[in-house]
Amino acid sequence: MVTRATTQSRSGRRGRTVKFGDVTVTAPAPSATAVKHNVERSTEALERLARRFARPGVSIRARKDVPLFSLDSEDPDVMVRTMNGRTERGHMVDGSFHAID
Repeated sequence: MVTRATTQSRSGRRGRTVKFGDVTVTAPAPSATAVKHNVERSTEALERLARRFARPGVSIRARKDVPLFSLDSEDPDVMVRTMNGRTERGHMVDGSFHAID
């Protein structure tokens, strides 16, 4: 459980104390300007993130000599390997791909 408290130091500055279990952290309270700036920046970051999450699926870029594997939509026992612009169907045998003729 996290508990928060506002304290005042001997110098008269306001501070914040946060307790989490056995750990207690005391620090000066941020200024209203700093809080407003950080809220604006975090809102912008969340908007960028929301745009990316709104697009379904995963984008995997093909690279030379790196195979991309998927399952055949009509036969889930068959794997599809795409590499260097060539697509083959086959099976994995002892960790190696073997194409079906």
